[in-house]
Order: sequence, then C-alpha cells, then structure tokens
Amino acid sequence: MKFLILLLLSVLGLVAAQQSDNNNNNTDKKAVAIHPGGQGYTYHGCFTETTNIANTTGRRALDGGINDVRPDTMTVEKCWEFCGRGGSSYKFAGLEYSRECWCSQSLSGLSSKVADSECDLPCDGNSTQACGGSLKLTVYIAGAAAHLAGRSSLLASLAVVVIMVFGSVF
Repeated sequence: MKFLILLLLSVLGLVAAQQSDNNNNNTDKKAVAIHPGGQGYTYHGCFTETTNIANTTGRRALDGGINDVRPDTMTVEKCWEFCGRGGSSYKFAGLEYSRECWCSQSLSGLSSKVADSECDLPCDGNSTQACGGSLKLTVYIAGAAAHLAGRSSLLASLAVVVIMVFGSVF
C-alpha cells in the first residue's frame, strides 16, 4: 500500500512539474502592431536588410544616411523625429531589432518587401509597436514620396500588363 501511495505521489509530482514547465514555455507574447504612419511618414512595408547579400560589402537597405540606437527607449515616433530633425527630412525611416532607427534618402533595390508578419519585434520603448525584426526593417516613407511610391508601383504594374497583353503583337 505504501508503494502505491509513493508511486501516486511521484506521478502527481511529475505531472505538476510538467504543467509548470508548459506554463513557463507558453509565455503570452503581446501582439505588435505596425504603426500606419504620422509626422509626415506613411508605412511603406517590411523589407529585408541587405548586409548579408553577397558582394554588397555590408551596405544596408537604408544606406548613406544616419542612424540612432536607443536601447530601452526606441519607438516609431522617436525614429520619425530623428529622421526629420534639423530640416534634413530623410525620405525613408526604418526600424530594426527593436531599438535601431535608420534614415536614408533611398531604399536599396536589393532589399525585398516581405510579409508584415516578419517585422515582429516590439519596440524597446513601446512593446505594442513593431520595430522591425531580425534582418528586417519596418520602413516608412515621407510625405509626397509616399504618394509617388504608390503611383510608381501602379505604373510598374500597368506596364507589366501592357507588355503581357501587347508583347506578342510587337
């Protein structure tokens, strides 16, 4: 009888330990949201970083500008403020790794647009906002440039359709 009680207590202890481990491993991740835009910037998409692409010599997707790293305090708004300071108003503002802000006048053509879900890291300063990902940038485009970028995408799509429809005629 003592053996059965000890066996039962051992099994219950293992079950309780397993349940505790499961609770610790299933920590609730807060969903992060992509900020739609503000301060003259509009969300442009989630883009890949280019530093690991062969023959780019480490050039970044948002290269030739300025950057700021703010552990524990970075937010989307702080990045916009940084990219627009002093009247410099960079065309692109991008956030990466929860704390990095990159500002540039151009977005590398080697950078690919990916699903928004790949920019899933929360900002260090606001855990509800998306601040890029691992080698992924949450990219915003400034004012009139956002309008033109939308038009150029539309024109490019239209050009592809025209080529597909009339390509065999020429």
